[in-house]
Amino acid sequence: MQQLVVQVYFDLDTALHTTGNLRRLGVDKALARDASGQWVLPATTVKGFLRERAEVLLRTWGHPVCTGPEPATMCDDQTLCLVCRVFGNPRHPSALRFQDGHPLDGFGEASFVRSGVAISRYRRAASPQRLFFLETTAPMPTRWWAECTGYFPDSGAAKMAAALVALAARGGWAIGGGKARGLGWIKEVKVKATLNGVEIPEQDLMPFWQAWKEGRDVAED
Repeated sequence: MQQLVVQVYFDLDTALHTTGNLRRLGVDKALARDASGQWVLPATTVKGFLRERAEVLLRTWGHPVCTGPEPATMCDDQTLCLVCRVFGNPRHPSALRFQDGHPLDGFGEASFVRSGVAISRYRRAASPQRLFFLETTAPMPTRWWAECTGYFPDSGAAKMAAALVALAARGGWAIGGGKARGLGWIKEVKVKATLNGVEIPEQDLMPFWQAWKEGRDVAED
């Protein structure tokens, strides 16, 4: 088995919000935190961000991609689209295991609370009696780090997964909640992938990107 480790580094331009399970007085949606109280990018947020961007990019290039999150509209075990091969689905567990992301810089623990009003997209106006309060990180650039690990039967499958994760990571413009309100905007994303402890050079991933851009699957070559 081949061990793949992919590290994703997010440089954010704006404050970030990801909703956690903890409650805070006076806040409707508190930030996600780990057991020690440190802010985190939940693994589900990281995986969801990457999967959604992969789906959009591959569809743009003409690839058949299933529609989530309903199991009935996703691939079965016999025919898996490129996205399901890497990120899995309810019938096919993902080979990659995602971990919570953490801040890289010591930018303090003080959070900010923003008020907002729910907007009716149908009426294009504020909804009555829908004032809410949202907890965010400080309104300043921040850096975050997240990682996923998986085991694959051969190096080709591992490199395909690394290529799709790297492509998806670089194709997003914002992460977390409140993107339309200016939260979680991405300035730059860097990806580092290692196979059995050896870094995978970008030129090994480029054939996958080129084939996908041309509407082909590398497995067909």
